[in-house]
Amino acid sequence: MPLHDRRQGAPAVTAEQRAHGLRRLELWRGGILFSAGRPATGVDPLERWTATGVTEEELITLLGEPAESLAGRLPAPEWLKVIAEAWRHHTSDGDGDDGYGDHGGDDVRGHVHAATHGHDHGHRPGLGPAQLALPLLRWARGELRRRVPGLPADHPLLLPPLETISGMVSRVLVLELNVARVTGELAGDTPEERFASFMATVRTPGRALEILSEYPVLARELVASLRHWIDVRQEFAERFLADLPRLRAVFGGSWRGLGDVTDIGFGAGDTHNGGRSVALFTLSDGTKLVYKPRSVAVERHFNDLLARLNDRGLRHPLRTVEVLPRPGYGWVEHVASGTCADEAEADRFFWRQGAHLAVFHAICGADLHLQNLIAAGEHPVFVDLEATFLGRSRAVADPVLRIAGAVPDVLNDSVLGIGLLPERIIEVDDSGWRDAEISGLAGGGGQLSPSVLPTYTGQGTDEMRLVRERMPIAGADNRASVGGTSVDPLRYRRSLAEGFESAYGLIEREREELLAEDGPIAAFAEDAVRHVPRPTSVYSRILAESMHPDVLRDSLDWEYVLEAGLADGHRGVEGRIELLTSEQRQLARLDVPTYHTTPSATDLCDADGVVVRDFLATSGMAAVRAKIRRMGPVDLRRQKWCIDASLTGLTFGTRPRTAPRPRELPDRPLDIRLALRAATALADELLDTAVHGTDDQPPHWLSLNVVGERYWRAGPAGISLYDGVSGIALFLAHLGSMTGDQRYREVAERIAQSLADSLTSPDRGRHLRFSLSIGGFGELGGAVYTLTHLAALWDTPELLDAATALVPELAGRFAGDRELDVVQGTAGAALALAALHRTRPDERTADALRLAAATLAKAATEVTGGAAWRTAVDPDRPLLGMSHGASGFALALARAAELTGEDHHYRLCEEALRFERHGLDTGRGNWPDLRSIVPRGSFMDAWCHGAAGIGLVRAALLGVEGLADAHELLAEDLRIAAGTVRGDLLRDGVHTGLGNDSLCHGDLGLVAALLAAGPALGETDDLGPRVARLVADRVLAGDVRPGVPMGVTTPGLMTGSAGIGYGLLRVAAPDRVPDVLTLAAPGADGGRDGRRHGGRR
Repeated sequence: MPLHDRRQGAPAVTAEQRAHGLRRLELWRGGILFSAGRPATGVDPLERWTATGVTEEELITLLGEPAESLAGRLPAPEWLKVIAEAWRHHTSDGDGDDGYGDHGGDDVRGHVHAATHGHDHGHRPGLGPAQLALPLLRWARGELRRRVPGLPADHPLLLPPLETISGMVSRVLVLELNVARVTGELAGDTPEERFASFMATVRTPGRALEILSEYPVLARELVASLRHWIDVRQEFAERFLADLPRLRAVFGGSWRGLGDVTDIGFGAGDTHNGGRSVALFTLSDGTKLVYKPRSVAVERHFNDLLARLNDRGLRHPLRTVEVLPRPGYGWVEHVASGTCADEAEADRFFWRQGAHLAVFHAICGADLHLQNLIAAGEHPVFVDLEATFLGRSRAVADPVLRIAGAVPDVLNDSVLGIGLLPERIIEVDDSGWRDAEISGLAGGGGQLSPSVLPTYTGQGTDEMRLVRERMPIAGADNRASVGGTSVDPLRYRRSLAEGFESAYGLIEREREELLAEDGPIAAFAEDAVRHVPRPTSVYSRILAESMHPDVLRDSLDWEYVLEAGLADGHRGVEGRIELLTSEQRQLARLDVPTYHTTPSATDLCDADGVVVRDFLATSGMAAVRAKIRRMGPVDLRRQKWCIDASLTGLTFGTRPRTAPRPRELPDRPLDIRLALRAATALADELLDTAVHGTDDQPPHWLSLNVVGERYWRAGPAGISLYDGVSGIALFLAHLGSMTGDQRYREVAERIAQSLADSLTSPDRGRHLRFSLSIGGFGELGGAVYTLTHLAALWDTPELLDAATALVPELAGRFAGDRELDVVQGTAGAALALAALHRTRPDERTADALRLAAATLAKAATEVTGGAAWRTAVDPDRPLLGMSHGASGFALALARAAELTGEDHHYRLCEEALRFERHGLDTGRGNWPDLRSIVPRGSFMDAWCHGAAGIGLVRAALLGVEGLADAHELLAEDLRIAAGTVRGDLLRDGVHTGLGNDSLCHGDLGLVAALLAAGPALGETDDLGPRVARLVADRVLAGDVRPGVPMGVTTPGLMTGSAGIGYGLLRVAAPDRVPDVLTLAAPGADGGRDGRRHGGRR
């Protein structure tokens, strides 16, 4: 019995029964009873029940009520009557024509993922696990034949929903199988024979009924699912017969009735609204059509829009699809996939992809992933247009989003939000990084799901059990091909861009006609469009977990799983409880929840009516009209950046694949005037491309960010020092100080104040801080470092107060840190703390620094040659170099020892240096890149990996008194590193370099190494400043070379424009601009505007 039925009348329970109910409630809340019901941290899974009037005392009473009491006070449910009828009248094939016979085979393969996929085409051999419900299947078949008279026994509408039923019963059967094996109830000498004996017992009506009696929730849901199956097929039959004249007129057939339907497959996509789903069916003359149990008015009006654009002169017309709209449903032409005949057709295919991208951008489209696109020769055809005219959701108070300003909205409103461009799903856990590309442009089969999914091992044996593994992603027909061979979208970048720009320009020129009151945009006003409040994969996961045997014995447990799975959603959203209630109601019907509105409305509706009034801040029609009005050069530039940035997601690795272009070096080194001109040009570009939100938000930027050393992803710049606003502020602040231009300082001040306010806010900062990385180039450590430097530069103690306030948070995170390294982990945090402590000595900061060093010492591993660290970047092997390797750890330990007086850390530092010396390839004069994601024997020469970063650390450590014994080793390593850097910058008297100018893995990172090596070794060398002059000249010529794939501009410090500008300032004025690459403290090797801060003023 579901909760709402049980609440009809208050049961009386004994003290013992109440105590039992309380224990069950505690098990729920602790997630101990079953893993599926474990709530997210800080989430009350019973919040919705409480908000809708279910008191804790009432729940305890209902949980403690025995089954006998429940049965005595409430009438028998209708589903129980169906079970009785099925077992009374359908335990054998009474008519002799149901196709099931008295068995159905033991085949279980192919059924195991049905709970999450639900594609029922009815062509599987044998019943497999579904034979547990064989009497119900027979009942459902008979009921459908009764409702649709005249259906022959072999009509495809009567094919049973084997995958759905198998998916529902499999977990229970596997549990019962293992119980029978353990208790010795199975007959047979082999695992296969014992499995067969178990399935033989399941086929007996008595044993099947025993199992369903033990799991009454399963029995109830089987009946509900089969009722949906009957209703959906009856509805299809009635609509098909009623619409036959129209179908013949539109699609050109001569069909006369259901007998002409020779094949049908439901389940194309998720099921909604009582088990309804898209169906593909074949008619007697071979014609294939698509039935959609929802309005197809959007498809009709989309055709009209494409026809208008085609008529107005698109170079390559966009294909339309024949549709027959009916009230609340419709019939659509089936589009067959096909290959391009030659390269010319492939070029036109991608040109059309670009044109479609512009159209969907204009009409606020989304969800155009690989399953919603068909490559039909040279025509991309989109088969699901529900997610168009998306209105703007109401803003949710979130400190992370506040820091990002308006960027999340800009991204959602851009071509990146459509789903057509590369869209890699990335996940990480203790087993490592996982990804899958699901976009319409580049997604495809042959990949594994990023998430682990339930499946079975030992199928067909008595050792069959459920496991969770990454599973193959089903192939789709979205990828363009030539002669049947898929092509690489990157080869057609230019065609894609040209198609986008051409269609974009046409929409811009025709906007008045398009937006006219009787124009093609206004025609969409009352069409039903979909709103997706959260990923449908969340719903599918909850539905799969709801079939766990532990929750199928009592409906309250089953309902709790739905509540717990939904409870952490829609935080801060107006109408949250109403939305959660609708989600729960739809999941309880075994549907994937779906929501709709119309372009002219702001209410959010489900199949039962309005869920939340004024849910959207802006209607879809208003959003589309505003967007088309905004289309112009500024928006076009941003969208073209988004396209280029998304395509970098099809590349892998942090090193951009840009070939160096040899060039003669200037005779003179970089001077301060040229450096300031180039840095100013870069800063002005940053200001021009900044995204501005509300007045109280600082500017933010779109950025191309590296994720997990493997992937590139367009998104908000974030707050990190590496590629976020902390690094941008550091550059703008120093440029403002050197030029006196207040524009740069004002932006940097706003960023700094936002960091300070957001990260130290007592009401929202704690949750935000917990989610941020602690490394010196990461978010928390990067903020500490940036606030320290800006406080020193501007003589602003309040920023030092904010940096100091973050020290306890950093210290509290060390014990659980798995990153450990300079970029994201404890080593980088230690360097940021050292910079803060040098600027404002404080015992709490010193204690945190001691704790950081102790954490690193504890995590060190004894290896051949010395000591090293295994980090989250590559847990299987210690790395060399600055960013994630031994050099970075050595630098952190030395700085900690210097400032805390704990000299034993110098010894561990020396062990790290010896480990790296052991790894040196003397023939190459470099240290190998040992990451598992690069080929064995790979070398880089960069700040992050290889000679440049190692040289920077050696130069920084040569002057440390506590490492006097290692002076010779340090100097020798530095000479080797500097020689390698020189060789990579200058070959045969010509500058070659690395192909980009970034600090992380570009020429300015190499220049920084030479800039540090000269003074440390007492040598003079102008190669670095001459290379820097060449970079400055290129910048002023408009040739900015960031350290990301395909030369996409990006704003950040280590890979983008801010870092190129900062690097030039550092070369030209090393006495004023500190060495950020070693996270040097203010004044350690550079100046400041104000005096040293030994304490507060």
